[in-house]
Amino acid sequence: MGTRVTLTVEHPRPEAQLARGAALIRDYENRLSANLPSSEIARINQMAGVQPVAVDPVVYRLVREAVLVSRSRAGFNAAIGSLVQLWRIGFEDAQIPERTAIDSCRELSDPDRIELDDAHSSVFLGRPGMKLDLGAIAKGWIADAIKQVWQAEGVPSGVIDLGGNVLTLGTAPHADRRWRVGVQAPFAQRGRPLGVLSLPACSVVTSGVYERSLEARGRAWHHILDPRTGYPLETGLVAVTAVSSLSTTAEIWSTIAFFNGAQATEQLVPPGLKIGFVFISGQRTVQLSSNLADAFELVDDSYRVVTPD
Repeated sequence: MGTRVTLTVEHPRPEAQLARGAALIRDYENRLSANLPSSEIARINQMAGVQPVAVDPVVYRLVREAVLVSRSRAGFNAAIGSLVQLWRIGFEDAQIPERTAIDSCRELSDPDRIELDDAHSSVFLGRPGMKLDLGAIAKGWIADAIKQVWQAEGVPSGVIDLGGNVLTLGTAPHADRRWRVGVQAPFAQRGRPLGVLSLPACSVVTSGVYERSLEARGRAWHHILDPRTGYPLETGLVAVTAVSSLSTTAEIWSTIAFFNGAQATEQLVPPGLKIGFVFISGQRTVQLSSNLADAFELVDDSYRVVTPD
């Protein structure tokens, strides 16, 4: 997955459950990675502008959810694959593309040009050169799948950590039965938190500009691309953490919140969706949604918690 994976489980046969989790990760990576030519996503991309591609119903459900969310144009966009492959931030051959190439790829990032066929579980990218990229949803989907398997096997508690996308299951080994999940300090060593969330079982997912970047022309170009401009998103935020019962939901909304900021995101959250946010700015401020205010403890005094005006 290109990231560090840690699985922890409480079970009479932990080795079997850990092996199941690891096997699921390998299986989904082989199906969903746009960088593996044999994956189902790569096959969809290869047939862009040519013909629909039928995929496994499980993969289709994920693609369908990603495309429908993308059509809301709130920041999350699964049709951004051409831009991602053009910049290749995080790979050794990353470079700043020519403006003409960026503009061409922007035109290929329209989720409305993706046709979904529920009856046949098929996907058609309407223009040659279009590419799906599920990098902003796949880890959440995989974490939810592992949780579902573990619950079916009677696992009482566990932790799924896919490169900082954390999903907890069951009750924690603390007196209050709440899990302690660190919120990564941007640009610090991996595992160093700026704060800690104390929560019942849930998913905690962070999007941040510090995760991957390209150093060029005297500055860092982060990997979160804006399909409206074709360039890395211009924002005063450096990270957003989303908290939800489902890891897929948390991952989607961490991206949406990153694009829109605290005030606008509050207006975008639909009624009934239980989700919380931690917004971290480049000025080392931390802003919490109201439902996380009592769950968060600041542990790095170089940051400060602020409240909205």
